[in-house]
Amino acid sequence: MKKKLISLLLLSLLLTACSAKKDITEDSDKLTVVTSFYPVYLLTQAAVKGTEGVELKNMAQPQTGCLHDYELTISDMKLLEGADVLIINGGGMESFLEQAMERYPDLQVVDTSQGIELLEEEEHHHHEEEAEEAHAGHDHDHEGNPHIWLSPARAAEQVENISAALGELDAAEKEIFEKNAADFRAEAEALLEQAAEIGIPEGEHAAVFHEGFAYFAELFHLETVCGIFADEYQMPSAKELTEAAEEAKEHGIRFFLTADDTGKIYAETVAGEVDEQIVLLDPLTTAEKENLSYMERMQKNIETVEKHWKEVTK
Repeated sequence: MKKKLISLLLLSLLLTACSAKKDITEDSDKLTVVTSFYPVYLLTQAAVKGTEGVELKNMAQPQTGCLHDYELTISDMKLLEGADVLIINGGGMESFLEQAMERYPDLQVVDTSQGIELLEEEEHHHHEEEAEEAHAGHDHDHEGNPHIWLSPARAAEQVENISAALGELDAAEKEIFEKNAADFRAEAEALLEQAAEIGIPEGEHAAVFHEGFAYFAELFHLETVCGIFADEYQMPSAKELTEAAEEAKEHGIRFFLTADDTGKIYAETVAGEVDEQIVLLDPLTTAEKENLSYMERMQKNIETVEKHWKEVTK
């Protein structure tokens, strides 16, 4: 009995260290992995597929959307208290991270954006004086555009980062993590090929109404010439919508990329001015009834773009 207590104490001490490794055996608890929000959950789900020693939990509710101004709830803090590792998107997405680390300084954090090149963050189009007043205290401290999961190639790097980190913590299932990352990479490359086969020529222009879809514009070699990103703190003025419509006419824009969120109505307004249809895409930030995987949801996005391209070129 004494030996068992000593063993448990030593294991507890090891887990409090940031560099701690946790070997999973049949007699020990599972590795509790918490993800910051739904896109990271989908990527981590792919990384841990087929493992037995991992308990995967998502923190922010899957209806939350992006975490630009997210604040930790009591249930979030309880979840983090029992976590062995927190996996985040990184790139400045998790504004709550400093608060979490102050409360749980020994919590190991895996930043999936490490080593990944971020696109520059697009300028928000909004009425400056009103936006500055409304947005006071809600600045987005990003290193760039953090919506990297919407790039299949970058998502594959994220999964590789997740798999490498979990392999250090759960050595018994390291090979499974590595295989999952390799499989994800192969599937991501297949998505890239599928996107290329659509045949959208370089030089085609796009208007973007969700920050993350800058990565979709990149995927299809679309040049972003205007973007309106609206949220509860910043709404575009009539003047800005008019200017966006003028840019759409000037550049002959046929791609108006938006999610089914606040930006949709502005996308429809601007697209309507040039008699074009919007391209409604899935940012993967919320759960859906089918519980589709990352790859399944991204493939549907690519098929949506393909369908739109066929319609505007027929």
